[in-house]
Amino acid sequence: MTESIAAELATPTFLADPYPVYRRLIAQTPVFWLPHSNAPGGMWCVARYDHVTFILHQAPIFKDTSRIAPPDRLTPLDRAMLQRDPPDHTRLRRLASHAFTPRRIQSLEPHIEQMSLELLTRIRERSTADFIADYARPLPIMVIAELLGVPFEDHDRFSAWSDQIMTGSDSVLGGEEAARASQEAMASLVAYFTSLIERRRRQPRDDLISALIAARDAEDRLSEDELLGMCVLLLIAGHETTVNLIGNGLLTLLRHPDQLALLRRHSEYLTPAIEEMLRFESPVQRSTPRFAAESFEIEGQRIEAGQQISLMFGAANRDPAYFPDPDRFDVTRHPNPHVGFGSGIHYCLGAPLARIEARVAFSHILEHLPTIRLATDQPEWKPVTWLRGLRRLPVRCD
Repeated sequence: MTESIAAELATPTFLADPYPVYRRLIAQTPVFWLPHSNAPGGMWCVARYDHVTFILHQAPIFKDTSRIAPPDRLTPLDRAMLQRDPPDHTRLRRLASHAFTPRRIQSLEPHIEQMSLELLTRIRERSTADFIADYARPLPIMVIAELLGVPFEDHDRFSAWSDQIMTGSDSVLGGEEAARASQEAMASLVAYFTSLIERRRRQPRDDLISALIAARDAEDRLSEDELLGMCVLLLIAGHETTVNLIGNGLLTLLRHPDQLALLRRHSEYLTPAIEEMLRFESPVQRSTPRFAAESFEIEGQRIEAGQQISLMFGAANRDPAYFPDPDRFDVTRHPNPHVGFGSGIHYCLGAPLARIEARVAFSHILEHLPTIRLATDQPEWKPVTWLRGLRRLPVRCD
């Protein structure tokens, strides 16, 4: 059974539409063992919403990969707060919060609006576009580059590095070549940030890297490895998820013209519409790894201490036990307790920024691209199973 599921997850059909598989998993095999080469033997995958939230909030788990991996196998992402446990996670998140403040995020909104309008003007003038390359990707990259203090002219490099790291980390589709490219990309990104951090130490600016360098709690501050890990995490997570949210969200709206029309008539539905986009086509389909701190049972399956666990957010967000008519896209859906940004202590620190970017993006699209429509019936999805995002999305605006 698990071999057939693994084979199915690696198919183009699954990449194009994973939801029939998710429906079957929720109904028949909500907890299953998925063999793969990136962990000893494989990992447990969990599909139902109640099981996912149980593991996020109550199960005996840990995230710190340094407890099970040799030091030479660890990357800066392993030292970032996303892969740490309390008390280290608590300390790192508190230090990050001193720099990544709501005020700093909110102050970006006028510039986000300006950048958005400039990108949309170019699309409108040409009347055709690849929405991913021409809007959904550059907007979040501009935002995170400005926030971190990364020169925007370097965006092609760090965007390519990010793509290679994400693809190489896929435990279902990734092979040796992808893993090697991912390691090389990580090394390049680390070297880039090492140089940039050193420049900011000498000449601080009003940017997030300078703020992270200065951040302290009493006598505590980020170590060099932790600072590097934080920069890598914020760069990758700070734009990859938002690119997918905006791209997936537009595709979903254009595939549901009744909901698009409703949103055009009632702009007050924009906030619940964005939450529904996060649920319906979740940018993160499967969580980063967790590990059982001790053995426990779930759905009749015994998960042994040390085994890897991955939470299928994309499936949980379509669980009919928690989302009535889950395969219906409804911009007025309420309540909508999706796990698109996770839940619990590792809830996405950048969620407020992603929501601001999405709100600006879709309010501008609705206002300035009234005739936007799909120019293909077969959008091209990225070959990654744990994220869900488009490589290309051709549109017309004439």
